[in-house]
Amino acid sequence: MIDFVINKDLLKFNKEFGFNKLHYVRILNLNKFEDINESKEKLNIANANKDFLRKIFESNKVDIVLGLEKLEERDSLHYRNSGLNQVLCNLARKNNISVGISFKDILNSDNLGLLLGRIMQNVALCKKYKVNIVFATFASDFYDLRLSKDLEAFAKLIGIDKLDNAKIFKLKEFSDVKVID
Repeated sequence: MIDFVINKDLLKFNKEFGFNKLHYVRILNLNKFEDINESKEKLNIANANKDFLRKIFESNKVDIVLGLEKLEERDSLHYRNSGLNQVLCNLARKNNISVGISFKDILNSDNLGLLLGRIMQNVALCKKYKVNIVFATFASDFYDLRLSKDLEAFAKLIGIDKLDNAKIFKLKEFSDVKVID
């Protein structure tokens, strides 16, 4: 199993936590949409931004979109505002964009029930429209890391049948990254 971290110091803990590989990634906080074009990362991970959400899913420069469930503060009376809908799912599948779920956000959540409900709705939409889901810790310190078996168990709990974070590399067909199934 592969995990993504946002701190280079955590890369040495991959065997202790049961991961085949830990990847260091940078998460783009988009203030303007042109920031995506300036990124020179192999794997572009963007925090969801309400103003540029449709443009993010229409472009093919982003690989993973994180934090969709945190876009809206409150839910509507008749439906849940999870940040994802069928239009965005179709765009994500067309442009090979994965929906990312951060375990760090779940650990540090103030309103856990609301967040888990939104995540479960996003997982159901992604399964229905065949969008890849990346579930990782995105840890910034040692205390955010979790065992790979714990992540797999929690992923099954929220509705992800098979956790395959390596699929993101298969979708983008990186030649310098080897994926072992």
